[in-house]
Parts: sequence; C-alpha cells; structure tokens
Amino acid sequence: MTEPLYLRVKRDIADRIAQGAWPAGTYIPSEPDLQARYRVSRTTIRKAVEELVGEGMLTIIHGMGTRVVVPRLSLKPAALMSFTQMMLAQGIQPGRRAEEITTMPAEAEVARNLDLATGAEVVRFSRIRTADGAPVSYNVSYLPADLFRGYDIQHLLDGESLYAQLEAAFNLIVQTTEDTFGLARADAEVAAQLELKVGEPLLLIARHGFDKADQPIEYSRTIIRSDRYHHTITLRRKS
Repeated sequence: MTEPLYLRVKRDIADRIAQGAWPAGTYIPSEPDLQARYRVSRTTIRKAVEELVGEGMLTIIHGMGTRVVVPRLSLKPAALMSFTQMMLAQGIQPGRRAEEITTMPAEAEVARNLDLATGAEVVRFSRIRTADGAPVSYNVSYLPADLFRGYDIQHLLDGESLYAQLEAAFNLIVQTTEDTFGLARADAEVAAQLELKVGEPLLLIARHGFDKADQPIEYSRTIIRSDRYHHTITLRRKS
C-alpha cells in the first residue's frame, strides 16, 4: 500500500527539525513555500503540519506562521525558588545579560507596592534572563534604597541569583513572595530583547517579596516568553 503523501511530508519536516535545519523557536517556511518544496497540494501540507502540531513539535501563531516548539521551563511550586534554582533543578544553565542597575524616584505604582511614599528613592535592577543562552524573560526589580545605605549596590550584579546575592552581600532574606499573573503582547522593544516577533503573546508576573517580618523588600515585573514557560498549580480539597 502506498504511503500517503502527507506522511512523507510530515516525516521530512520532523527530520529537518531534528537535524537543526529549523531550530527550536524559529518559523518553518510558509504553506506556499512548503507546497513548492514538496510539490504537493495545500491540503497535504496542512494535514502534515496539523499532525506535527498535535504531537507538540510545531505551534501555529495566528497571523505570524508556524513555529518549532521550544521545550518549556516547568514550574510546580512547593517552595520558594529563584530563577537560578529553578533552571538548575531542570538541568538548564541559567544566565543574565543586558544588566542595568540604578537609583531613581519611585513612581506611584512602585511606591504603593513597596509601602513607600511616591518619589522615595528605590533601586531599579533590570536584566534579561537566559536559559542555555536563549532569552526567556525580561525582569525589572525595585527595592527600597534605604536597605542599601552604606553599601555599594553594584554588588547586586555579582552572582546569578538576586535573592542569593541579597542574602550573601546585604543580609536581606526574601522569605515570602506573592505573584500575580497577567497577559500582554510583545511591543518592538520587548520583541527585540526576547528575540520574538512583535505582537507575540507574553506572560506577565508581578511579584511582591517580603522579609521574615513581612515587610516588602522587592517589587518586580517579569515579562516571560509564553512558549518557554509552563506553570502548574495543584489545589487540594480540605478534608
């Protein structure tokens, strides 16, 4: 029995992805280009692509194209973990780049979330976080400047983990965090930073970090590539 054309096309696309011709995170050629490459109908191409989407190898981004799926970072929180700890636990090498640290007057939103007066001085620490060298998130953390009086805030740039560095260099321990999740789409600036196309969906996380006395010591906003992150929450009925 002759093998259906769409299966041949599907197998060849999968082989090319496995061989690195179309790396994870990149877009495969358009339907017309694939039709020309394989000399088959649009229906055949669509059937092959649909099966690869169903198997989790491809994902369709409406208005943009079909992208090779990147393995997602998985988080099922049971205890507080830093980005660095989460990456290492999954065998992924964490990294940072485009780091900037400065002091500035707190805008109303930042001041409110840190229990400060508007205009109070805060430390602003921004960076792009990477997983095995690929950008996955853009993070901006705000911390009350009074916590660092007499210290050089440049020490926050030492090491990979902000929380570990806060504890090691400044004896500040983030004991509890509260995360609020939201959605957004990449503008031109964020798209360039995270190597995305403008308009791609993003996950937003606003985090409040508290010390052992339940005083706020960090407010952060993190923009995460939605194709690189998977968050699981388990809820149990009370007995």
